[in-house]
Amino acid sequence: MKRLSIIILSFLILAVWGCNTVIIRPWNSPNALKTSEKIRVFLGKAESDLMIKADGVIFVYDVNDLLIKRAYDAVSLDAKKLKAPIRFVADNPGLEYKGRKFRGEILLQPDKNGNVLLINRVPLEEYLYSVVPSEVPAGWPTEALKAQAICSRTYAIREILNKKDTAYDVESTVNSQAYSGMAKENPRTTQAVRDTEGVLAVYEDDPIHMFFHSNSGGRTETPDQIWGGKRLPYLESVASRFDEAGDNFVWKEILNQDKMDQTLSSLGVGSIQSVQVLSRTPSGRVDLLEVIGKQGTSKIKGKEFRNLLGTSVKSLRFGIKRESEGFLIKGMGAGHGVGLSQWGSFGMAKQNFTYAEIIRHYYQGIEFARITR
Repeated sequence: MKRLSIIILSFLILAVWGCNTVIIRPWNSPNALKTSEKIRVFLGKAESDLMIKADGVIFVYDVNDLLIKRAYDAVSLDAKKLKAPIRFVADNPGLEYKGRKFRGEILLQPDKNGNVLLINRVPLEEYLYSVVPSEVPAGWPTEALKAQAICSRTYAIREILNKKDTAYDVESTVNSQAYSGMAKENPRTTQAVRDTEGVLAVYEDDPIHMFFHSNSGGRTETPDQIWGGKRLPYLESVASRFDEAGDNFVWKEILNQDKMDQTLSSLGVGSIQSVQVLSRTPSGRVDLLEVIGKQGTSKIKGKEFRNLLGTSVKSLRFGIKRESEGFLIKGMGAGHGVGLSQWGSFGMAKQNFTYAEIIRHYYQGIEFARITR
């Protein structure tokens, strides 16, 4: 009994920094997820002339897990002719597709639209080995890397739970979170993943919506202001003063007349004469604008305006005015502004904040839990 108590206590207490104790309780998934759970990552649509490489033997299995082919170093096929799913497994880690190596296995899965989906099925923790350094530089302070590992793991778990009936869980791009395969892995970020193995941020026992972005410009946004829907109690707008040390804390762009006219042509107002900000969210981000042209005017939401202008508008925390050389846009921050600011996390870690303090600042009222083995 005494030994059991010690085991439970060591499981609940992850680490102690002075008087700052991080309590991590067990998390029992409703779907019996384990730390070894595999995540399905969409890599793209397969081309007709497809080649999979590996250092050693490649095994190809059909939908019934029957071995249908064994090859050395490479397998090529016309993916467009595939009528049923197959999967590739290598005896040495690292299946290569288009010059990138991936852990786990690669699935080819035909869909109802005549496409063949290329999916990397990889253990969750090994997936994070690539995600964390794809999202933030591996040279960042250790506590910032741990914070990112927990953010990325929690995000991934929510997607796994919500995508049980879909072909894949996440994409390999920033549409989900960046994932670049084995070449991006780094010992420092791999260690951060291992040091936080299985740890999630939860609210009322559910993995939270763990949104994150590059730089908040000094204050984060609430998700309802960006995507609509209801407010989330753990995602209130908070000050993020350490963003000042990061890229794109302040930025400006000048767009000439032709660029503005071309980019906003879908509004049907003719040559753009001025753009006025009509309202802002409580965090200072643009909510509604009026675009005035020679042939009319159009009101447009800030998010839509940013989508039309693309990378020229790095965040919705901006102002715009017409000048002689074009339209001057000055702003603060980069990304949607919801949840953890990665540059804010960097700044906090540089000031010796722990990963737990970083995460609790951006997601208030959350708890930490570890996926049970």
